[in-house]
Amino acid sequence: MSAKATVCDGHAHLGTEEERRFRERENIPTMVCAGDEKEAAELAGLSGSWLVKAYGLHPWKASLEGLTAMEPWLEQARIIGEIGLDSVWCQVDETVQRQVFERQLALAFAGGKPVVLHVKGREREAAELIRRYPNTYLVHWYSDLKWLELYLEQDCFFTVGPDVAKNPAVQQVARMADISRLMVETDGLGAVRWALGENIPLEGIPAVLSESARWIAAEKKMEPQAVLERLEENFWRFVGDEE
Repeated sequence: MSAKATVCDGHAHLGTEEERRFRERENIPTMVCAGDEKEAAELAGLSGSWLVKAYGLHPWKASLEGLTAMEPWLEQARIIGEIGLDSVWCQVDETVQRQVFERQLALAFAGGKPVVLHVKGREREAAELIRRYPNTYLVHWYSDLKWLELYLEQDCFFTVGPDVAKNPAVQQVARMADISRLMVETDGLGAVRWALGENIPLEGIPAVLSESARWIAAEKKMEPQAVLERLEENFWRFVGDEE
């Protein structure tokens, strides 16, 4: 661990080339998730010490054909995600989502690969499914006031979303999850702008992450620097060895 902890972004997407250059220039370790075959091919072509790659068929894009196309990427991935179930922000058939989700859970379980989860509106169902496939799970931006305990009891990691200062469900995660299981995330610059309702510039990414960390520090009654150190430690513990 360095004397001054590095602010890590536990969950983001490909974003723009400008955003990726900024993350590299500012040395922000970032886990970037590719959500379909096209994104997977693009992500595979990127490199840099800042970049941690994850591959998974996103529930918004779930289809059996898409899963077949994605499977070669899942086989070579070190981290699977983000995958899951969503009945709020997409209209994809729920049965198809479940089939795609469970197949990816099985692949991750068989390969001993950690998993990034997307759960919205189907939190209880997803928690029951992952129980069948014991693994290391990171629940990204959990934002429901119910069912959190089902993930806590499975010792999941959590990323605290950028709206923690105003979202009681996200605050609950920061409050109830152990500090050893927490990270912070942006979900990409576009998601930050959406969540905060502000045109945050690229240069604001580190401040957004740091502000979430400060909120955790206040909740846990810890020094901000100590929290940043724990968040960095958690990030690298989840992602494992660098690529």
